[in-house]
Amino acid sequence: MGLMDAIDYEKFLMFSIVYNSTKIEGCSLTENDTKLLLNNDITAKGKPLTDHLMVKDHYLAFIFLKEISKQKQKISIDLVKQVAGLVMKSTGGLVNSIAGSFDTSLGDLRNAQVYVDEKYFPDFSKVEDLLIKLIDNVNQRLDKVYGNEIVKLAADLHYYLVNIHPFGDGNGRTSRLMMNYIQMYHQEPLIKIFTEDRAEYIEALNKTEEKEDISIFRDFICSQQIKFYKAEIEKFKRKDTGFSLMF
Repeated sequence: MGLMDAIDYEKFLMFSIVYNSTKIEGCSLTENDTKLLLNNDITAKGKPLTDHLMVKDHYLAFIFLKEISKQKQKISIDLVKQVAGLVMKSTGGLVNSIAGSFDTSLGDLRNAQVYVDEKYFPDFSKVEDLLIKLIDNVNQRLDKVYGNEIVKLAADLHYYLVNIHPFGDGNGRTSRLMMNYIQMYHQEPLIKIFTEDRAEYIEALNKTEEKEDISIFRDFICSQQIKFYKAEIEKFKRKDTGFSLMF
């Protein structure tokens, strides 16, 4: 029996990816809290309601994309907006700016300038055109990639989408989900960015932009995939050694 044949393996892998993705964004739930919430609807005592909602919304967005991937649907602005809206469904809302209003819970494209950690993202007036160009490039490659090229395409979509930063909030989660959409589309193993590697993740994003070298971020994503494979294989090898009858 292989890893993917284990009962509920994919479901609990998705739980783990949701935990790591929301933890990167500051969610207070532990991995066990996340599993109990998503599998048994048990909330973590003393932890914020918004954190529970963030986790649930992220998982439902993941499930949505999984179903869409079975239809082999190409990527579109509407699809990305749907995912962003699901990610922010319970924690987003109306944002008023000088240029107008937009609703993060609906996946509206931002109508305001965004500045995060000393970085300005593209002017909101350029967001739609940048998205069109990115999605056109990804779709042209989507059915042509194979082997290692698939994960490179997934990394590219993540990198460029998060740097366009099309939404008022939820850009990181949405970008990581769309990265895994590429994997699901090709029925490849999902990608997990480990929360303990958050600093290296941010550094890879920054260095890629600074040096204008997409291979930096591709290499980081590949290293995370290798780390994940090694951890899962090790757990699988131990499946028959971790328990014994004590009589």
